[in-house]
Amino acid sequence: MPYPGASILVIDVSPFGRSLALLPAMKIVREAYPNAFVAVAASTGVCELLLNAGLVTETIDLGVIRPNGGPSLKRVVRLIRNARRFDFDLVVDFAPKPETQFLSRLVLRARTITPSRLPLVIEFLAGAGLRRGSERASDYESVLRKLGLEAGENRISITPTPQDNARFEELLSRNGSRGGEPVVVLYTAGGADAWPVASFAEIAHRLAGNFNARAVPADEPGDRTFTSVLEALLPKTAIKLAEPRAVELMAAVARASVLITDERNLAAVASGMGTPVIDVAGPARARSLRGPQFSVTIDEVYEEACEILQESRSAGLFRR
Repeated sequence: MPYPGASILVIDVSPFGRSLALLPAMKIVREAYPNAFVAVAASTGVCELLLNAGLVTETIDLGVIRPNGGPSLKRVVRLIRNARRFDFDLVVDFAPKPETQFLSRLVLRARTITPSRLPLVIEFLAGAGLRRGSERASDYESVLRKLGLEAGENRISITPTPQDNARFEELLSRNGSRGGEPVVVLYTAGGADAWPVASFAEIAHRLAGNFNARAVPADEPGDRTFTSVLEALLPKTAIKLAEPRAVELMAAVARASVLITDERNLAAVASGMGTPVIDVAGPARARSLRGPQFSVTIDEVYEEACEILQESRSAGLFRR
C-alpha cells in the first residue's frame, strides 16, 4: 500500500543527467497518487520534461545544478520561497542535502522520505566499488520502496514531438547542413570525472575530416558552459547547441548518427530512441577503492565511431 500523501513535494537536487532517472520514478509516483497535488523541485531541464509528460502539477525550477557543486544560496532561497506557498504533507527527497532537509523537516514540518544509504556503504566496504550512476539508481529505487511502491522497469523513455524534430532540422539547415552529413552529438555531464574537453574536440575534428560529419556539442538545458569552453577547439562546421530547452536536446539526440557522452542516463535515453551511443564513461572508467580511475582513449572512441558511421552508410546504400 502506498505511503499516504495528498500534497507531495518531490525534491531532486541533482545535475540534469543524473536526475533524468526521476522521470520513470515520477511515472510510478503519479500512478500511485493519481489525485494528489504533486510539485517537483529539480533542475531546469528535468522540470521541463516532467511538465511535458504531464507527471506533475507544479514545478520549482532550481536552475542549472553543477556536478560536485556546493549549495547555492539563490537556489535555496528559491526552493524555500516557492515551497512555502503550498501545504505539503509529504516530502520525497531523492538527493538529500542539508538545505533540503532543513526545508522539509524544520520549515515545512512534513513527513520526509529519503534514500537508504547503508547498502551502498556495504558495497564499498566489500570492495565491489560503484559504477558511475549506480548510486543514483539505488537512491530512486530505495525511495520508491520506502513509499511502498515497486520500482519496476527503470527505463528512461523520452520521445521528441514532430515539431521538436522539425525545429532541430531547421537549426541544421540554417547552419549550412544539406542533410546528407552524419550528425555527431557531443555531451558531457561535467564534473571532476568527466571525459576531457580536448578529447571531445579531437573526435569532432577526426570525424569531420574523414566523414564530413557535423559535430553538435550540446549543453545541458539552460547552460552554455560546455559549448563555451569547446568553441575555440571545434571544426568550423560544428553547430553549437547552447542553453537548449530540454526538448531541443532530446530532438538532437534522436536525430544523431551517433551520441558520444560520459552521461549514462542520457546514453540510456538515446538507446531507447534507437540512436547509436558511445559511452565514454563505460566500464573502463569505473571507480574502485583499490585502484585508479581509467579513461577510454580517443583512438578507441574514434574506431567505434567509424564502425557506427560506416554501418549507417552501408545500410543507406543497401536501401537505395
